[in-house]
Amino acid sequence: MLDPLEPWSLVSLRRHNKKNIPGSPERAISRSVIEDTDNNLWLMERIATKQVELRSAIARNLQSLHDSGMKKILLYQLTDEDDYVADVMGLPWQLSPFYESDDLPRPQFIHDAERGEALAEFICSLRKHAKGKPLESGGEAFDLLEYAKNLVETISKREPKVFERLEPIYDTLLPEMEKFPSLPIAFCHGDFHPLNVMWKGKAVGAVIDWEFSDMRPEIYDVANMIGCVAFEDPDAFNSGLIPAFMEVLKRDTDISAESFAMLPYFIPALRFAWLSEWLRKKDWEMLSMELDFLELLLERA
Repeated sequence: MLDPLEPWSLVSLRRHNKKNIPGSPERAISRSVIEDTDNNLWLMERIATKQVELRSAIARNLQSLHDSGMKKILLYQLTDEDDYVADVMGLPWQLSPFYESDDLPRPQFIHDAERGEALAEFICSLRKHAKGKPLESGGEAFDLLEYAKNLVETISKREPKVFERLEPIYDTLLPEMEKFPSLPIAFCHGDFHPLNVMWKGKAVGAVIDWEFSDMRPEIYDVANMIGCVAFEDPDAFNSGLIPAFMEVLKRDTDISAESFAMLPYFIPALRFAWLSEWLRKKDWEMLSMELDFLELLLERA
């Protein structure tokens, strides 16, 4: 029988079926934790053929960031054939270290200033090590403004009751969203939030799920992180993680004042992707909560 780790010149010892694998399971067809004969744990992922180009580009980008000195990223392993994707029985697979992390206490984590500082330090590091690097784009650039326009048009036709609540939100946001394309851009993680972090205590051990990484408005990761934390509890804006996160960013990054000024609008604009997700799943309770959250965000803006 073919050893699953053979393309990487490793020998399997055992498979761990009870390990909790972090990150979204939807980003791979299957995932397994395998221990090799040196007692190293690996995450082996079977990906779709259409993902090969994107996942290979991500692997090269992460290696480039690592080579420049960036830490807290889990590198995909090169095969014996010097490729980041292995062909195993005609199917594409990737291998990366399996990181054993501490559980994130929800929703209590929103009160941890230490975690906010650690998250900001990761953004600072990413900006530093990505600057000037010829990092690859894995696909067509994501245009948040066009995405929102298309989503609202679709909702207006298919879900008129949802559109009744969404229309005034969209009308308020649209003039501000039209300014987004002029914002400075930077290489961003693309889905940066506390659940995509492997925690060691209150420190960032590693950051995972880079499938949406690309050149984006520089405030993108900041807005996504804040929106995800505040959705747990809107009071998170007032103390704990978010204020500490913002304090470190304003002190230690060169994110422009222009981008920070757009943050109150970028946060709700990014929540349109969550609206789409709840509609896709027909999760009407979460959809209603999302609309409540959007209204609250605009009140605070």
